Amino acid sequence: MRVGGTSLRLSSLAYVLFEDVMLLAILAFGVAFAHFGRLAPLVDQPLGAPALLVPLFLIKGIFFWSGLYDFRHRVRRRTFWLRIATAFVLLGVAAGGLLLAGVDRVAVAAVFVALVPAIVLARVGYEYITRSPGFRRRILILGTGPAAQRAARELLDVHHRDLEVAGFLAQEQQALGWRIGGRRVLGTFDDLEQIVDHEEVRQVVVAVEDRRAGLPLDGLLRLRLRGVEIVEEARVHEECAGKIPVDDLRPSWLIFSDGFNNTPLRNLTKRVFDLVFATVGLVLAAPLMLLSALAIRIESRGPVIFKQKRVGRAGREFTLYKFRSMREDAEADGSPQWAQEDDPRVTRVGRLMRKTRLDEMPQLWNVLTGTMSFVGPRPERAFFVDLLRKKIPYYDQRHMLKPGITGWAQVRYRYGSDESDAVEKLRHDMYYFKYHSILFDLRILLETVRVVLLGRKGR
Repeated sequence: MRVGGTSLRLSSLAYVLFEDVMLLAILAFGVAFAHFGRLAPLVDQPLGAPALLVPLFLIKGIFFWSGLYDFRHRVRRRTFWLRIATAFVLLGVAAGGLLLAGVDRVAVAAVFVALVPAIVLARVGYEYITRSPGFRRRILILGTGPAAQRAARELLDVHHRDLEVAGFLAQEQQALGWRIGGRRVLGTFDDLEQIVDHEEVRQVVVAVEDRRAGLPLDGLLRLRLRGVEIVEEARVHEECAGKIPVDDLRPSWLIFSDGFNNTPLRNLTKRVFDLVFATVGLVLAAPLMLLSALAIRIESRGPVIFKQKRVGRAGREFTLYKFRSMREDAEADGSPQWAQEDDPRVTRVGRLMRKTRLDEMPQLWNVLTGTMSFVGPRPERAFFVDLLRKKIPYYDQRHMLKPGITGWAQVRYRYGSDESDAVEKLRHDMYYFKYHSILFDLRILLETVRVVLLGRKGR
């Protein structure tokens, strides 16, 4: 099942539901404890029980920002406890804010005291169960070439919680005994069914460059009819890395693949989402925008608002608005230049604004006028678009949707400053195109807040 752009097992979803019920029970207990058992009047009031949803979402948001909802990856014990500690520190700060706001101190204390052991025990139990050998799905990679090595690298580098590489099958006998990423080549294509049975494989990843040269189609068909899952190498990138390998992707995979649901209903809901968030954002950000404009004006000469032509949906150009973060003569020679992560042309105020994304605030106007969306691929200048579309396969597909203030590539990858970065960002953008939804947009917004506050990108 896929939720918010991420494929989750039923066990992970079951745990989330269990945790939600447990949190609601703890919140109700805190209120009842504070009122000496008077829980019934609270539930009977029109907004009594629904009011518990507010602290529930607050707690879940803190858990998300702390990394506790990363169910796909196995983490070290130290990282696990660091995330738990981060969550409870943030919960302590939130509890202090509630006390200052006048919330009943007995209720807050009762919830906090009950929450700590309950969450720790539940999380430790989940980690223990999901780390057991029988819980993980064993994978056999068909091939030993670049595609197979890339699939293995994705699977082994991210320490996927649910998947385990059993080994590889080679096309030629000479490859027997090789080790790729620490996993052995177990046999040849002729040994496919025997290896699958012996290693208790539940998924075969086809990672062969030339499929006309000896692919064991009969064996794969028999395994598929027996219930063994047969997937292409591109699926591994989706499952493990949240991106699509555009370098050697076949058009047929895109044509027959699921996803890419760019329906009128989705466009309407996305536009309503943009209008609501942009309007609220402009109202809340107005004082901060005024202070930012004053800081820019005081530090350096030049306009406060930076305007630049960018390529938007369907390849049409539009004017993008930002707070100026560079010197006025940043491109004095008139030739476009890639922006660097530590660009020397950036002013002191501009450096702070870029780190906190405050320079993006004027783009809320772009969202209101419909030239941009809140979430989408970052728009590029026409000069770089013309350059990259000649070198990168499927590059023009990033213009299927409106560009965004933030996006999947922005929260998952570093600041792009050259062509290789453009390829990597396109891999993430294509994944967003395939699975974009309101839940996915909300997840990206939450991760954007985490990146701004904690400086930590996801995986």
